[in-house]
Amino acid sequence: MFSGNERNRDMKKIVSIALILSMTICLFGCTPGLKDRIRVEEELSRLNNIEGNTWINEDEEYESMVNSLLYIERDVGLPGAWIVATDDDIIYATGKGILDNDGNVVDPFTTFEIGSMSKSFVSVCIFKLVEEGRISLADTLGDLFPDYSYCPNYGRTSKVTISDMLHMRSGIPDYLNAPTDFWGPDLFYEILGPDMEELSPEENHERFFSSVDERTFLESVFTCEPDNEPDRVFAYSNTNFYLLSVIIEHLTGMAYQDYVRETVFDPCGMTSTSSMAFGDVQASLPEGAYYFRPEYSKGAGDIHSNVVDILRYDRALFGGYLLSEESMETMLEPISTYACGFQIKGDMITHGGDTPGFTSAHYIIERNGQHLYVIGWSHQGTKAGILNILEHQFDPKPKHNTGIFILAGTSAAVICASVFVIVRIGKKKKRTEEKA
Repeated sequence: MFSGNERNRDMKKIVSIALILSMTICLFGCTPGLKDRIRVEEELSRLNNIEGNTWINEDEEYESMVNSLLYIERDVGLPGAWIVATDDDIIYATGKGILDNDGNVVDPFTTFEIGSMSKSFVSVCIFKLVEEGRISLADTLGDLFPDYSYCPNYGRTSKVTISDMLHMRSGIPDYLNAPTDFWGPDLFYEILGPDMEELSPEENHERFFSSVDERTFLESVFTCEPDNEPDRVFAYSNTNFYLLSVIIEHLTGMAYQDYVRETVFDPCGMTSTSSMAFGDVQASLPEGAYYFRPEYSKGAGDIHSNVVDILRYDRALFGGYLLSEESMETMLEPISTYACGFQIKGDMITHGGDTPGFTSAHYIIERNGQHLYVIGWSHQGTKAGILNILEHQFDPKPKHNTGIFILAGTSAAVICASVFVIVRIGKKKKRTEEKA
């Protein structure tokens, strides 16, 4: 026969296990999984397709936004590929005014160069390495590259931290936009030669970057004269994110394009997105422009994608599927409005991007625990200003966390079932002992 103490101990064990099981079941059952968030094609197929390459959500909740977007599209012009969505719904998607390389009008699945929108992907990779304990935001270039101590400005630049680079506060000149300051005039003019002024920008880029390697880049990092001391002022420089991509390669032993695919693209289902690839951009160029070779801008602007894949990325990142809550809070904490591949403006998170042929727009607005995503790109000089209208119309109702009530109900049911089982077991054992 069960003693009172034995029965109490068994009761406590079963109730504890029941609680754990019920909480696990509820948490996984009530929270949308990443796969649910990235089924963008399925969402598009449920929208009303009007006027060819335009899809609209006819839910009355989004009527005002849709009408504003259609007005801009028809009366002002919205060339390029665009998508507007929340965490749960696509509101609007379109492709207008630009042809792809097959002569068809672009659509939300057409790939473009995304330019500096690429930078946030580097940040995610860095924070993933921080979470794994493989690097710290306080680590310095001196910690990571001790072999370059022979360079003239190593003493100053070696103090730059990972955080400084993520926040554009390293003081290192921009290798793309201030090439003579970074590479030095001797190397720059030696490679390009006396006929540089007769060459096109595309020819100059190809000639120069095909002649420099990673070691030359790192020597220039520690040789060039810094514009500022570390962590003094904000100064936008593509060098920061190129250098961070090199650091990722050194830490992981993987090519940057392989690590970002493994860490971000594949988990998000971004099958149309590439890093460090050439020849996969589907959108045609405006007259006089050229495709920017990714080896010129690793980490700083090398990614090609479409608006559907970027929506997948946004939902995964801001839904908490890629990084921990602590990492996200740190990554989005700005210094002088810049935060690790994003610009922070009130409740809006943004970062555009420009290449010789394309310009991009990327906005995330968070209100009441919900997000509005506005993603688009077009030919250079044709970016449409749609954000001013949308940000005033995005006013979501706070989401009620029904999960806690479901959790409580499920827990109670499991506990009651457990109590019933232990009582039945006790009675059965008692009857058996009495017969004996």
